[in-house]
Amino acid sequence: MLIAFMVISAAAALGTIISVVLQTSKADSFSAAMGGTDASQFRKGTREELLARLTKYFAIAWIASVAISAIMWYHAH
Repeated sequence: MLIAFMVISAAAALGTIISVVLQTSKADSFSAAMGGTDASQFRKGTREELLARLTKYFAIAWIASVAISAIMWYHAH
């Protein structure tokens, strides 16, 4: 059971890293706000919103799985 939570933890960590790397920087969206055009601002449910949600869910899953793994490891030893 401990190994299963460790695998979940590793997958959630990789998901967090990938979703953060795929996000654009704040400087890119700042240039669009200062007069440049950004077509994504007019669409509902943009890619950035999806990546932000995925990052949040992966981070929560990682924290929960690490905490559960630590508790299980502590009680096993």
